[in-house]
Amino acid sequence: MKKTIWFALLILSIVSCFTACNFTTNIMDSTKNKAESTPHVEEMMSAIVEKRVSDAKSLLHPQANENTDDAIEQMVNYVNGRTVSSMELLNIKVSTSKGTSGQMRQEQVAYQVVMADGEIFYLNAVYVIGDEGNGFASFQLVLGIV
Repeated sequence: MKKTIWFALLILSIVSCFTACNFTTNIMDSTKNKAESTPHVEEMMSAIVEKRVSDAKSLLHPQANENTDDAIEQMVNYVNGRTVSSMELLNIKVSTSKGTSGQMRQEQVAYQVVMADGEIFYLNAVYVIGDEGNGFASFQLVLGIV
């Protein structure tokens, strides 16, 4: 009986070691929790509102696509200098992983944005914090939901 228990513990220990090398968790937080990326989202929106394209590009993740100029310009043109009245965090999904390539935290957030002129649209963003750098892997203004 003791040998069976020891053998089960040994197998459990070995399996635990292998799964710990690439452990991933997903956490669905309530919208009451503030995302760590919130200051960066606000900074990106300010850069877009104030037409500071280079500042907006500096907030992107180092591995983000190099051809982001057009997308940022489209957002700047759409907002066209209008100010943001409010931003409400609607949803957040946090993923963390730790493996041989290092540790990474990824926040997927959704906001409802109300402009000063009353227009409402949604903002979806993915902010990555990791050993390879921090920044937005995705930042999208969603104008309509079908």
